[in-house]
Amino acid sequence: MLLIALISTLAAQDVASHGATSVAAASADEAPITWVRSPGLEMPAKALQANVSGSATLRCDFAAGAPTGCVIIAEAPAGYGFGMQALRAMRTARAEASTNGRRTFSFAFENR
Repeated sequence: MLLIALISTLAAQDVASHGATSVAAASADEAPITWVRSPGLEMPAKALQANVSGSATLRCDFAAGAPTGCVIIAEAPAGYGFGMQALRAMRTARAEASTNGRRTFSFAFENR
């Protein structure tokens, strides 16, 4: 079974996408992100073939809930496409309109 989850240091809401998914801000100073349209995550093909789980951390600027200027801060293990898949997922994601400013959060990809 393929389970993909968004993780961070704070607990947050559950949203549907290939299994259990949750999202939160990476810092205790930030409120959890509430998604209007959750990131559509898929396990990177290379990781799926190699049966490898991993994670990616992104930093995005939000303006009226729309993520822009997203960059990969970290991914582990490197070379399996977790960072790029996280970036792709953000293309269609939307947070509540009140979400503004720079936010850092993590995605965990678990291959079971």
